[in-house]
Amino acid sequence: MTNELVHLARSQNLDDLEAAWSKAVAAPDAEHVPHYADTLDLLCEHDLASKALGMATAMIEALTAKGEKRAAMELGFRAMQRSAHNDALVQTVIGLIDENYGEQPWLPLLKQRANLSSATVGALLEFDQLRRYTEGHVVYHPAGWGEGIVEGFDAETQEITVHFSTGRRSPFPLDTLLDSFKALDRDDLRAMKLQAMDKLQQEAADEPAALIRRAATLYRGTITSTQIKKELAGSVIETKKWASWWKKAKTAAAKDPWLKVEGTPTRPIFVVRKKPVSLVDEARATLKHQNDLGERVHVLREYVARSEDEEVRSQIYDLASEVVEKAIEERKANPESGASHAHILDGILYLEEHGRTAPVSAAEELRALLLEDGDKLDPSRIDLLATQASREHAVQLLPQALGGDWAEQCIRTLTDWPASVAEKVADKLVETKHGPEILSIWDKVAPYPKRHPLMTYLFGKYFSDGVFDGLENCPDAVTMVRVLLHLGRILSAERKKNPLYSRLLSRVVSLLLGKRGLLDRACDGISRTDLGQYIGIVERAGEDFPPEIETYLDRTAAKLYPELLAEPEKPFWEIENVIYTTQAGLRRIKEEYRVLVDVKIPENSKAIGAAASLGDLSENSEWESAMEEQRNLTGRAQEMDEQIRSAKLLEDQDVPEDRVAPGQKITLIEEASGNRIEYRLLGPWDATDEQTINYMAPRAQGLLGKQLGDLGEMPSPNGPIQVRIEAIERIV
Repeated sequence: MTNELVHLARSQNLDDLEAAWSKAVAAPDAEHVPHYADTLDLLCEHDLASKALGMATAMIEALTAKGEKRAAMELGFRAMQRSAHNDALVQTVIGLIDENYGEQPWLPLLKQRANLSSATVGALLEFDQLRRYTEGHVVYHPAGWGEGIVEGFDAETQEITVHFSTGRRSPFPLDTLLDSFKALDRDDLRAMKLQAMDKLQQEAADEPAALIRRAATLYRGTITSTQIKKELAGSVIETKKWASWWKKAKTAAAKDPWLKVEGTPTRPIFVVRKKPVSLVDEARATLKHQNDLGERVHVLREYVARSEDEEVRSQIYDLASEVVEKAIEERKANPESGASHAHILDGILYLEEHGRTAPVSAAEELRALLLEDGDKLDPSRIDLLATQASREHAVQLLPQALGGDWAEQCIRTLTDWPASVAEKVADKLVETKHGPEILSIWDKVAPYPKRHPLMTYLFGKYFSDGVFDGLENCPDAVTMVRVLLHLGRILSAERKKNPLYSRLLSRVVSLLLGKRGLLDRACDGISRTDLGQYIGIVERAGEDFPPEIETYLDRTAAKLYPELLAEPEKPFWEIENVIYTTQAGLRRIKEEYRVLVDVKIPENSKAIGAAASLGDLSENSEWESAMEEQRNLTGRAQEMDEQIRSAKLLEDQDVPEDRVAPGQKITLIEEASGNRIEYRLLGPWDATDEQTINYMAPRAQGLLGKQLGDLGEMPSPNGPIQVRIEAIERIV
């Protein structure tokens, strides 16, 4: 009955509403007061305050007669809040206040402060606000105290005691509470967490969308998935049950007429509507604002993505069928101003993706799209389709769309197909046994890898897969790899400007060094000249070229033609952007990093929060100090993270035995005094005592690379001193 009252008020069926309300007045129920109030709200929203007043008066009298005087008073307050009142209702509510609160010691004080003796609506509404700071109500302090329940109200001292959710109890003067605290409604999520958790948990189980709406009110009616989790997970919903509840809640929200779902399926945003509307109704309304079929299909795709409910999705697919069929009919009636072939094809493909059909076949529409300017195939027009899924679907329809010579047409134009589908078209040719015919354009592609990067890669892929085996004009493996190395050089140089080149370069590397092993095939019996060409291409490519290919070629050259690598290598400790350390040193820095990230930074974050709660941040030295410390800590953490990432173990290096290097114990003789000194030469995180030198420190720079008997130089407070290398011993 109560839901029927709200429905009738929303639909403005006033005759039936009056009949249903009369029936409710005959048997009033205090538990249904929120529904009675919602009904009055809807009437007032439609400028029917006088009707709402009459209905409210009748229900208040019925509740009072039944002894439900608290419920009658609350309904009276609600009516006046919505401007449905008269003098008689004001007097009635004042009388109910005395009957409900007559024994409360704070009543005279609040009546006086609200000037209730004036018997005005304003005074009543002021009293309504004041009573929310009395025992049993929940108040909220936004600047740090949080939520708390009013436990005591001393009318004589005008002091109020609040028991906060943190467990703390504190007294406050009434004026302080009125100025600094907000009184929460009993159906506010924060209040219910303290007083009605069982009701919230029941709502979570039975009406998850209603719980989302309740949480959204804390964020002015718009709430993200992250904010929902913050408000509900661990408090209302058990953390271990969150994933399953969230899946259920998203589905319910998509069907809730009071919620509008925006954002993405993984990061939805929920907006509470002023008036209820279903997702399908919302989609219909949105379509009215789209100018062409392409935009309408895009909108429908988004609405399907927002819902996980199959029934709702089916309704949207039905709506899509209506939209596409209408567009086809309009184009038949007026071809010049109707929807384009691309937009209609988008719609037809969308329907086919979901098991629906259209009056025109997708293949027929695809042919019209690609041959729209005559009989000449224009591959670029496939990018007029709105989504990648539609483009790939269209590629599968090429044989039906273009007819018996489809393969010949596609091969002839293969370098003209957009990057979005070029590989799909080529794969379709290979799949249908037309792969060998692709080799006919090798001479058009191979000399110009910069102009045709994707096709160059595809030739390498199909070559490795044996698609061209046995063909007379098939290039050998050495030639194919040479072309691919040139492609890799081009992609390396350009990948910062073009993200697609980075992905393609990874595929080229995989083709050469992965399971297909194309580089292995080319280097099996390779001549010195060909290998030298490979190395020259890599050297000209610069530092951004994939190092694994360079390493492979260096190893091959060292094995087959060592003279190709005549240039001496740098000592390992001179390699830039690398820090060498022992295993113990690495463990030490990692533990220091863990303490910094897991202990010091979180502790300082708490200090920031504590300092912020002290008041005005503009004059808060503790907050400024904590913030400065946080910047220092996070900066140090970033620096340490980069250093750890660049670390290599000295135990893994080829430490020489005949010259000074990191990873050794060295014995030195001071030339001037003859003193004998022993040092360990290790990494920066190993230098924990006076006998250990960081190899990167100035004291080590005059020693590194020196051989037994050589003179070296070490700094001292009195100037450089000469030392002779007497002994070298590896210690890692």
